[in-house]
Amino acid sequence: NKISTDGCRVLAKLLQEEDSTLAHLQLRKNKIGDEGVAILVDALQNNKSLGTLDLRGNDGISKQGQILLLKLVNDISCIKATLQSNHT
Repeated sequence: NKISTDGCRVLAKLLQEEDSTLAHLQLRKNKIGDEGVAILVDALQNNKSLGTLDLRGNDGISKQGQILLLKLVNDISCIKATLQSNHT
């Protein structure tokens, strides 16, 4: 696959839609780097449907991109939003 930053922008638009029901997104072995990760992380801030994001094999993701992903999954407001969406 050859999904890069531009592809991440397109995916981000889909992930930001209120009626998004995408539960799993496999993006293994693409050309995604830190900029693409930042775009995806921003799009996922309010997404309540995605449960799995697989970015393995994207060698352009540095520690900076990994930190962005860790901040997303450790963001307590996202966790609360997920819990509320699952238990209302």
